Amino acid sequence: MLNRAKIRQFFFGSVYKKRWKQRLPGIYVFNYHRIGDARGSEFDPNVFSCTAEVFEQHLRFYLQEFEVLNEVSLLALLESGADITKPYALITFDDGYIDSYSHAFPLLRKHGVSALFFVVTEYTDGGIMAWWDEVAWLVKHSRSSKLKLAHWTSAVDLSGKNQSQNIRKLLFAFKADHSYSMDEKLAQLKRECQAPPLPKTQNLFANWQQLKEMADHGMTIGSHTRSHPILAHLTKEQQRQELSESRSYIESKLARPIYTLAYPVGRADSFTEQTQLLAKQSGYRVAFSFMTGINFHLDQSSAFALKRISVDGNKSVEALKMQILSLNDMQGS
Repeated sequence: MLNRAKIRQFFFGSVYKKRWKQRLPGIYVFNYHRIGDARGSEFDPNVFSCTAEVFEQHLRFYLQEFEVLNEVSLLALLESGADITKPYALITFDDGYIDSYSHAFPLLRKHGVSALFFVVTEYTDGGIMAWWDEVAWLVKHSRSSKLKLAHWTSAVDLSGKNQSQNIRKLLFAFKADHSYSMDEKLAQLKRECQAPPLPKTQNLFANWQQLKEMADHGMTIGSHTRSHPILAHLTKEQQRQELSESRSYIESKLARPIYTLAYPVGRADSFTEQTQLLAKQSGYRVAFSFMTGINFHLDQSSAFALKRISVDGNKSVEALKMQILSLNDMQGS
C-alpha cells in the first residue's frame, strides 16, 4: 500500500508533467552572460550564468523540449507575420565575454545550436574593463562598509557578509543614478573606496578574430552598443551614435550585416520608445530588452522590445523548467 508521501509525490508529479506539456506557445529567449565558476572571479560574480557543465545540460533540454531558433529563422518568423503556435527557444549572450568563445561556443558547435552574442565594441577592442566589473572590484577591495557618492541622499550599506549581494546593491544605485556619466560616478567611487589601483586586464572579452570565427561557424554577433550606457539617460543624438556606430563598426570587422541589438541593462526604464525608433532607423530588425517574459507575438510592433528569460545562479534544468512554468502562470492568467 502506498504511503501518503508517495501518493503526494505521484500526484504533484502528474500535475507537473501535465502543466509542462500544456505550456504556452511563444518565443522563449534564454539569456546568458558569463559561463564559468563565479568563485574564481575577481570581478562581478553576478554576471556568471552557470558553469559549462550546466550549460551543456541546458542545451540538451532546449533541443529536447523546444524548436530552437537562430537569427535566420527568427527573422523569417518576423517577416511571415504568422501566429506563434509552438514553444520556440532562442539563446542569447550579453556583453561578449571571453568565455562566450572559450566555453559556450564549443558546446554550441558540439550540439549544432546557434546563439546570438551581443558585444560592446569598445570592450571588444580590448584594454577597457566593464563598468560593472570595475564597481564589483572596488566593492571587494573597499576600506569602507558604507559608500555614498556626494550627490546621493543616502549611503549603500556594504557591511553584509554576502559580497555578491553588496555588489548587487551598489550596482542598483549606479544604474538608478543618471545625474552624472558612468565615468564620473566611477571616479567618485574610487575616491570613496580608497581601494588600491585597478588591475590591468586585456582579455576579459572576446576579440574580433574570435568573434569572426564564431560568426563563420554559425553564431550571430549583434550589438550591445558602443560603450554599454543606459540609453534612456542619453540625448537623442548620443543614443543614435551608440546604436548606429556600434552596428557599422561590427559590420566592418566581421564583413556581414548586423540586424540584432540588445539594450544595455534593458529594464523598462533603460530604453524608451524613442530608443526603439532610433534602433529601427539605424538598421536593426529586432532588439531585445532584459524584461522578463515570453514573447507570444512577433511583429513590427513588438520586434524592438522582445522579452527574455535571465538564466543565472547556475540553476539546474529542473529549476529552469520551474522558472518557465512560473512565467506561464503569470502571463497566461
